[in-house]
Amino acid sequence: MTEERLPSLLAAVMAVGSDLELSAVLRRIVETAVQLVDCEYGALGVVGEEYLSGSRGPASKSLVEFVTTGIDDEQRAAIGNLPHGDGILGLLLRDPVPLRLPDLTAHEDSVGFPAGHPPMRTFLGVPIRVRDEIFGNLYLTEKRGGQCFTTDDERVVLTLATAAGVAVENARLFGESRRSEEWQRAMAQINRELLAGSDTDGVLQLIAHWARRIAEADVAVIGFADKYGTLIVEVADGQAGGELVGSPLPLPEPSLSVPLGWHSAAAALCVANNRQDVRFGPEVVAALQGFAGQAVLALELAEARRDSERILVFEDRDRIARDLHDSVIQRLFAAGMQLESTSRLVDDPDIEKRIHDVVDDLDVTIRDIRSTIYSLQTVQRDEPVGVRARIVGLGDQLGSILGFNPVIRIDGPIDAMIPEAMSEDVIAVVRESLSNIAKHASASRVEVTIDASSDVLTLIVRDDGVGIDANAPADGSPPRRSGLANLASRAEQHGGSFQAVQVDGSDDDWSTVLTWSVPLNHG
Repeated sequence: MTEERLPSLLAAVMAVGSDLELSAVLRRIVETAVQLVDCEYGALGVVGEEYLSGSRGPASKSLVEFVTTGIDDEQRAAIGNLPHGDGILGLLLRDPVPLRLPDLTAHEDSVGFPAGHPPMRTFLGVPIRVRDEIFGNLYLTEKRGGQCFTTDDERVVLTLATAAGVAVENARLFGESRRSEEWQRAMAQINRELLAGSDTDGVLQLIAHWARRIAEADVAVIGFADKYGTLIVEVADGQAGGELVGSPLPLPEPSLSVPLGWHSAAAALCVANNRQDVRFGPEVVAALQGFAGQAVLALELAEARRDSERILVFEDRDRIARDLHDSVIQRLFAAGMQLESTSRLVDDPDIEKRIHDVVDDLDVTIRDIRSTIYSLQTVQRDEPVGVRARIVGLGDQLGSILGFNPVIRIDGPIDAMIPEAMSEDVIAVVRESLSNIAKHASASRVEVTIDASSDVLTLIVRDDGVGIDANAPADGSPPRRSGLANLASRAEQHGGSFQAVQVDGSDDDWSTVLTWSVPLNHG
């Protein structure tokens, strides 16, 4: 090496070690090497194991990142996909020793250039080692003046490669430290959200967000298998992430997928970049795999904690139900029996009637308490919602249309007694009945009674509105009878009956009574 080149080499060594961002370090290495040997083009290919989107492990050694100088954006777009390590570039992958060629196109391993690639002839390639491992290869072509690369050029670039290895190691350590910090922040936020009881969808969105940051990717998605076994994106974060929801995995290259074994082995966390020259190295693979494992563990622990809390709630509900049944109902029943006995000793008809009214109220209270007991024993969270809960929900939902909440009384374990094929019709009958009352009856009171305590389900809807046979409303909507045919049809499908009665002069002030009755063992 000539003394004239020592100052420039020293400056180059200082330059490549002045950054801690790995991407900036790699670009500075390439640009500095091109200046040192006075050539047109330079590239640094990072060696790694190609992790394909659809695979769960590495395939083979290849160039996972390719940093270039001397080629503008227009030429890069014309060239298309950047190389993975074929032809001359692959020689240094297989045998990492310096390589000088006067004409690379004449070499037996040359595979030519893609369309749009600038012509290149002279070539110098040297490996970059980080400790005892090959980190990548430095490729230089087209020495200015039409000359070939010299032995002195090779020595200069080898010296630069040694300094580059140290700079890369420092940048990688800095990157790992930063990823570790991001990892800790991510897990802290995910755990906070889980402890706060946030919904799973929100936590999965958070996992995708932090995965994108840890991998320094443009987009991160989470996919789950559909009924055909295809992984479909359900959660996305990053540039145009919303457009990816519903699309199948894997994402276009360069991308990286790691398994996300939560609820199903057929789930994956995937990150991708828009630029073709920014692939994911092994350190990103390891970081993303570790983060995905930690995130899934946090989800599973939170789910186990919620299950434990649910068990405590259900045990408490069972205790309350037992107390209501064994204590409160028995006392009310005994009080009713005593009042019935006392009524026989009373000669005043008015007092006797009042006693019987109190006994009737106690019977209604007992039925309401039994309905409450059945509700307490119905599991609703994270399982299909039962008929009882849906009917109560309908009452709340249609209460805003009625202008008041209807009274709903349910006697018997309807969730256990009503067949699945009948449940939708029962819900529909309640919905249509309440909707008809809201549209046509101008009622101020509505009562829904459902009895499933025997072999026959009886559903009765009462209201104090204008009645069935009232004239059609002034707004031109059909009269109330037009909505009753569907209720009769639904009853007939299950071998039952439907009756709509207009009541005149009732003591309870009910004007209309709808009775929908079907056998529970039909068919």
